[in-house]
Amino acid sequence: MGCTDHKTTIPFEFPDYKPRLVVLSSIGSISGGEASISWSKPLRGQLGTVPALPRLSVYLLDGGVRITEFTEDADSLGYFVIEPDQVDLKSNTPYAIEIVLEESGERILSQECYLPEKPDLKNVGVELDSINRFWYHISWTQGSAKEGVGATALYPYLLDFMGDYVEKPSLGMYYLSPEFRYTDGKALPERIGRKRFDRSIKRGGTNLAQSVDIRLAFLSSGLARFKKEVDELGYLGESVYQTVRPLYSNIIGAEGIFGLYSESSVVLGFDE
Repeated sequence: MGCTDHKTTIPFEFPDYKPRLVVLSSIGSISGGEASISWSKPLRGQLGTVPALPRLSVYLLDGGVRITEFTEDADSLGYFVIEPDQVDLKSNTPYAIEIVLEESGERILSQECYLPEKPDLKNVGVELDSINRFWYHISWTQGSAKEGVGATALYPYLLDFMGDYVEKPSLGMYYLSPEFRYTDGKALPERIGRKRFDRSIKRGGTNLAQSVDIRLAFLSSGLARFKKEVDELGYLGESVYQTVRPLYSNIIGAEGIFGLYSESSVVLGFDE
């Protein structure tokens, strides 16, 4: 009987690392705008050095015309914001972002995006848990909506005794909400909801929020599609900032997403 050698390893050569700009940007009708810009990263085991980020300027376009410039966050490289009071989004208006690499003059644009209709948030109530004061229930009604909404999300932003937000309102919080729902652009019937949430200002802490800003958001189809494709990757712990994979992108000249979300807000106090 002869023996056959069995190979336990398979040689593999990584393709050359070619950095690409990755743009993650969104603007909410109440939350304001943000744009995170970075280079894609080499995969583990792939040779290559991430280059330094060039000097950038980021603009919001209305019908191809610059209307607002994003401000770079001094504490976060490649992170730009538009404060909520600096933007007034309108329906039936084509918005896009423009990124300018200052040294080369290269311009990167997104495809145009439209603001979804404003959510009809009504019959909102807050009820403290009868057994555990660290928990509370929110009840609400989401009114019907026409076609064109990519996803819906409800998120309660806690406010401390000074009236400051415990978490900065942003698209990322809606993405993490247990009340995030894909709607695939279909017309939405009226929906009644009720959900329990944690009132603690810090997880595991004893300080409790004094009030809550309950926001309901309707996301554009692009924002919903991008999140769905990221969810379907199944790459535990892997970052979308690594070497670009074939995800949905509406950025021309780079990779990533720009989208809009409309919001409605109701602020309620916790009566004890």
